[in-house]
Amino acid sequence: MTDPTPPRDRAQDGPAANRIGPDRARSGEAQTRSVAKGDVPQTLLDRYLIERDLRGRPERFYRDHRTADPAFRDAGRRLSADRTYPDTVADMLKVAQHRGWSRLKVEGEEGFRREVWVQARAMGLEVQGYRPRDRDRGAAGLPHGRTQMEHRLRMASTVVRTLIADPEAQQRLIAHAAARVGLAPSHHQEDRTPPVDRGRDR
Repeated sequence: MTDPTPPRDRAQDGPAANRIGPDRARSGEAQTRSVAKGDVPQTLLDRYLIERDLRGRPERFYRDHRTADPAFRDAGRRLSADRTYPDTVADMLKVAQHRGWSRLKVEGEEGFRREVWVQARAMGLEVQGYRPRDRDRGAAGLPHGRTQMEHRLRMASTVVRTLIADPEAQQRLIAHAAARVGLAPSHHQEDRTPPVDRGRDR
C-alpha cells in the first residue's frame, strides 16, 4: 500500500520534527480526549487554506497560497510544524485544547518546546518534554521556581521555629530542608521569626 503523504512531509515529520501530542492520559481522561485527524475548531478551518488527505480529512494547514510548506500538519495523534512561529503554536494549542488534551508531550527544537511550554502553561495545560527556566515561568505568568522555593522555605522555617524550642534543632531541620531543595543557607535565614515562648518562666 502506498503512503499518500508527500515525501517532503514524511521527512519533515520525522524523529526531529517539532510536534505536540497528548501525554499519557490519567484515569478517565481517555473518554473525553479526541485523536481524530481534522477535529479542529471551525475558526481555524475558516482561517487557513487546507489540503486534505485521501479520506477528505484536513491534514495540512497553509497560511496562504504562496507558501510552499504548511504552517502545521495534523496527523490525528500529533500536530507538527517546521518552524517556531508563536501564532502557529497558539493555533496548534487551540486544537489540542479543543480535543481535550489537558496534558501534552512536546518534542523537537528547544525554541519550539519552550514556546509550547510557555503558551500551554498560560492556558492551564500541563506539558512534558521541556524543562522551564525562571524566565519561562515568568513569561507564562507563573511564580519563578527559585522564588517559589524560597517563599516555601521561609514559611517552613517559621513553622519550625514556632513548634521547636531548641535553636540548634531548628537550624538542623531548616538546613536539611534547604539542602533538599538546593538552596544555600543564606536564602532561608533572612526571615528569622523569633521562637514562640512555650510557657517558660522569665
